[in-house]
Amino acid sequence: MRFNRLLEIRTILLNKRTVTASELAERFSVSTRTIYRDIDVLSASGVPVYATQGTNGGISILEDYTVNRTALSNSERDSILFALQTLKSTKYPEIDLVLEKLGSTTVYQRSIVPSV
Repeated sequence: MRFNRLLEIRTILLNKRTVTASELAERFSVSTRTIYRDIDVLSASGVPVYATQGTNGGISILEDYTVNRTALSNSERDSILFALQTLKSTKYPEIDLVLEKLGSTTVYQRSIVPSV
């Protein structure tokens, strides 16, 4: 369970860039202290996360950080995301979560039209 939460936190940070510990705690139904421990684990494992205090503060990931994306070619990735976006238009259950997880491999919010 914790491993999945760590991966999802990393994905959220890759997509949003900054999020508060409270938002993450609410999303995963854990305490903010647990989120801060998770951030420590991510940092210790080499993910460049950091926290800033203040009004516009939150947990962030360095802008230059990327995930190895060689598992799929660009064409394969675009085809999968196009299919998922089509499912989204039919209000397929939990598709937003799947798109968010895959969003760290590309900006899925843009209109994807596969090459024919």
